[in-house]
Amino acid sequence: MTAGKKGFEETWLEKGDALYDQYQYEEALEAYRRVRAVDPGYLHAVNRMGTILSLMDRDEEALACFTTVLELGSENPLLADTALNNMAAILRKHGRFDEAFTAYDRALDLEPKNVMALCNKGNLFSDLGRDEEALAMYERALEIEPENAALLVNKAYALTGLNHLEEALGVIDRALELDPGNIVALNNRGNVLSELSRDEEAILMFERALENDPERVASMVNKGISLSKLGRHEEALAAFDRA
Repeated sequence: MTAGKKGFEETWLEKGDALYDQYQYEEALEAYRRVRAVDPGYLHAVNRMGTILSLMDRDEEALACFTTVLELGSENPLLADTALNNMAAILRKHGRFDEAFTAYDRALDLEPKNVMALCNKGNLFSDLGRDEEALAMYERALEIEPENAALLVNKAYALTGLNHLEEALGVIDRALELDPGNIVALNNRGNVLSELSRDEEAILMFERALENDPERVASMVNKGISLSKLGRHEEALAAFDRA
């Protein structure tokens, strides 16, 4: 940061943040550009520009911003970590999986206990059907944050993919102890119960998920499938129609 410019930069950064919170993305970008016009090395502004550009589906421009942060901000591990995770998310979105893995690995080189990078790398493995590797990432993350309900849900999903259904059920139950209203956990518990042919119990899980999110299509469809398996076809059709 250039000496003597701190007040101007922070003023415009705060304006940009306020505009971002109001979803006025173009105006927020202009505020951050004003910061960079005075100090091109003010990388917090560059990183926030990348975030906004990504939200606007201007992904190549976003990647350019995050690349700038990484090139100029290697001495700031927290900023570099954020840029790497954001970059990897964009690359994953566009199916550029090898590049996404490289970004996550760089983030983990900077900080081996980076829970976000471990989780997101696990999610990428899961996207590719590589459930053993996904499970390993989630378990590494859980060693650091053992009471992270979202990580437990992801671990259970990987176990389900590996057909370790009873173990998956136990992991989901732990997630629900920590976060009883976790809709993904409720829905996934229903799916595992259905896989175990325990569809009456599965329906109760889907209904609990729908109590928390009445518009959740996946839970409506899953409830319909379980009802159909039980021969309750009229109720199943009603669930499908609702979806």
